[in-house]
Amino acid sequence: MKKFILFLLLFALTSCGNKNQNSINPLGSTEITTATQSGIRTVTTTIQSTTEPVTKSRPIMKKKSMIDVPYYSQFDYPTGCELVSTSMLLAFLGFDIKAGELIEKGYLNAVDITEDSKKRKHGGDPDKVFIGNPEKNSGYGCYSGAIIYTLNKFLKPREYKSDTKYDIIDLKGTEIPEICADYISKGVPVIMWASIDMKPTFINLSNSWIIDKTGERYLWKSNEHCLILTGYDEEYYYFNDPLAQKDMPYLKRLAERRYGEMGMQAIAVIEN
Repeated sequence: MKKFILFLLLFALTSCGNKNQNSINPLGSTEITTATQSGIRTVTTTIQSTTEPVTKSRPIMKKKSMIDVPYYSQFDYPTGCELVSTSMLLAFLGFDIKAGELIEKGYLNAVDITEDSKKRKHGGDPDKVFIGNPEKNSGYGCYSGAIIYTLNKFLKPREYKSDTKYDIIDLKGTEIPEICADYISKGVPVIMWASIDMKPTFINLSNSWIIDKTGERYLWKSNEHCLILTGYDEEYYYFNDPLAQKDMPYLKRLAERRYGEMGMQAIAVIEN
């Protein structure tokens, strides 16, 4: 009789080709039955159900929202709208620094356009450095990557210390309505790239150069402009426009189009 019972036990342990048998119960857990040298061990683990999609709740967007951001004109910096907009944002955060000082004090490098012996123009990457001189009409400007670098160097000294109280958010590719819901309605102004007077951007082949480090030819978009998004209502977006005025209204659809033409570049800074 003892031999018969032992035979049944051995048969139960060795009859399945798989040593692990899994079964899912209706409560969303998995029972794993494992054969061991000392007997049978059953472990129950919970698994996540995938039958219902996970949806991210969107914040409720107010019908109108405005942020009081200090206004600076770019009168002294005819091609330095990006630097002036950055100084406005820093003023909002409580810092007093002029647009030109961002270059003078080494927070951002400025690179001139040069010509080689074959009359080919050479310059830097506008996503990394400022192209030209912001105090001259012959300057060009820079893009969001360069300003993110500048803000990191200014707000996160000592090689971008991780314990800073500021988070610099790259919003590239984010639609303006989403920016308004997530940032403007919560009192956070946003640096944004669009165009001068919201006129169409265009390509002029004479405004192109070879990027020194990559050898690629870069085509600058004429009419490029940088502003601070400060508010919105049902019809307009409002900007601190360095070439116009504080809280300058632009029709929503028009601003969204120009913002899209410039690659949907935007930056926010959040104070922890």
